Amino acid sequence: MLRRMMWVGLAALVVFGMATIAQEPVTIEFWHAMSSGHQPNLQKLVDDFVAEYPYITVTLVYQGGYGTLQGKVDAAVVAGNLPAIAQVYENWVTPIESILYPIGNFMTDEEKADILDGLVASNTYNGVLTTVPFNKSIMVLYYNKSLVATPPTTWAEFYEMAKALTVDLDGDGKIDRYGTAFRPAANPEQFLIFLEQAGGSILNADWTEVTLNNDAGQAAAQFVGSLIPYSYVTSEYMSDHIKDAAMFVDTSAGIGYNVKAATNAGFELGVATLPAGPANYNSMIQGTNLAVFDTPNLTQAQKDAAVLLARFLLRAENTVFWAEKSGYQPVTKSAYNTEEWLDYVSSHDYQVPMSEQMLNAFAQILHPNYGDMRNVLSTGFEEIMRSVVPPLEGLENMAAEIEALLE
Repeated sequence: MLRRMMWVGLAALVVFGMATIAQEPVTIEFWHAMSSGHQPNLQKLVDDFVAEYPYITVTLVYQGGYGTLQGKVDAAVVAGNLPAIAQVYENWVTPIESILYPIGNFMTDEEKADILDGLVASNTYNGVLTTVPFNKSIMVLYYNKSLVATPPTTWAEFYEMAKALTVDLDGDGKIDRYGTAFRPAANPEQFLIFLEQAGGSILNADWTEVTLNNDAGQAAAQFVGSLIPYSYVTSEYMSDHIKDAAMFVDTSAGIGYNVKAATNAGFELGVATLPAGPANYNSMIQGTNLAVFDTPNLTQAQKDAAVLLARFLLRAENTVFWAEKSGYQPVTKSAYNTEEWLDYVSSHDYQVPMSEQMLNAFAQILHPNYGDMRNVLSTGFEEIMRSVVPPLEGLENMAAEIEALLE
């Protein structure tokens, strides 16, 4: 009986973190890309974590923007001096998933089941939950309330409204306000949303065939092509061009910037779920995950401490705090049912469509060459929206380039 109790106790220690076996002081680095506006809130979460686990010291290391952070992670892989934990995009770590420490193996079944369904696949490698979601946002429809009384709910309504709201206000023969807007080079996810809503995907399920240019892909390309005359195209943030379009698709994380810009421009900004395509009204999740690294420069105690931090940040109260303070969205199911989040949503109308959209979402595929595929989509979508090539020709060009990346 005593032996059985000992084994049960050891099993519990494995599940709840090996760092609890010997609470010797341990220090870990957390590399992140959260700018000055987010850093105090991230520090608050880390401080709360350290208060609960006082033997762990967490050093937050701001590495600049996402591009800089990726470069630092790549360089650290080569040099063999990775931090214990870092923010990562899926395509950064897909090629190096063999050096990731599988966080899911040290989580309870309840913790893993609590992660939003749309976020599970993009954090799962070879059937194992390896990374976990952190700062996630969702694409929604922003609209000028003085121009749009009721936001569109279908592609057809979106097209008709974009057409009607594209106007030459001063009669000089030039369009002064467009019905909608896109950032194709910076945000090819806007095209991937239309692809998903048409029932399509970049690749088939086992990644052996490009399906981007099938019937669903053609429907998506033709739809965005129909919007070209009524679309303001830019590579800059929409908050810098808030008066140039009556409605636009953008990330929920931009709510603060967009609302401030609209207020300065003298109008109220509304938020709605995306118009539905032929298949659905799903939206694409943006943002990074947390990865713990399993490399010789890290001790077991450091990896265990990093896992504890990742699990701590997934707690409902913590993902809610982060969402309220940052503009990102909660990443667990239980968070959406907390009293605090429900109260927050009830006092922030724009969170109603954001929460609904987050629960009807999809993430990027985990193909090891997705980063290159995204670059192809970025260039191709830009060429379509700027009328460099016809929509279907641009689609075929993208499909051919992605085909070469399947090897």
